[in-house]
Amino acid sequence: MLQPTYWARAHVWNRVLSADLFVWLDSVKFARSSAKWEDRTLVETPDGRPVVLRLPARGPREVSWREVELGDGWTKHRKTLQSCYGKRPHWRAMVPYLENVYGPPASTIEAVCRRTFEATLSLLGENRPVVRASQLSAKGTKGELVLRLVQEVGGTTYVTGAPGAAYLDPARFADAGVTVEVQSWSAPVTRRGLANPSIVHVLAELGSVRARRILLNSH
Repeated sequence: MLQPTYWARAHVWNRVLSADLFVWLDSVKFARSSAKWEDRTLVETPDGRPVVLRLPARGPREVSWREVELGDGWTKHRKTLQSCYGKRPHWRAMVPYLENVYGPPASTIEAVCRRTFEATLSLLGENRPVVRASQLSAKGTKGELVLRLVQEVGGTTYVTGAPGAAYLDPARFADAGVTVEVQSWSAPVTRRGLANPSIVHVLAELGSVRARRILLNSH
């Protein structure tokens, strides 16, 4: 379970592939800060410099994730990715999927995030069921919302990162018959020292088979 995420970084994909079902948390309020990565990703130039790509937002910010309007210039990220990874061994296999992300017009940040999510699933050869939180009836805040969403989809185990675990009440989950598993997986580091890069980097460098094998390791 996670908010819509733009070319999610490696640790997110370890959690996605560890789950039988993924909840796309598009019903919660959109928030942008230096500590949050949902609307941005981290890539690496050929000479090893880190580059942050962030989807531009416009319009009201006090809205849910699925309602945040997309600003201009986001398609320029396609050229940046080409510049960063065009000479990596598995780049060519990714090109058709990037065209599906950046070719068609989009009006919301969530729509582009969803395209990158679906493109990554396809590249990894995965077919994980994905449920939109906005199509479920569960309501609440933070930990209570998470628990209700897990219950609504019939989950018995919830896999979360350490930051997310901080606002969960383990006893409340245990009473509801839901086990909380906290991710302890070590994300890969690039040859030039960039920790936990975008899934774009992992796929362009390693290819789908090796990337999938690494991401499927225990969380």
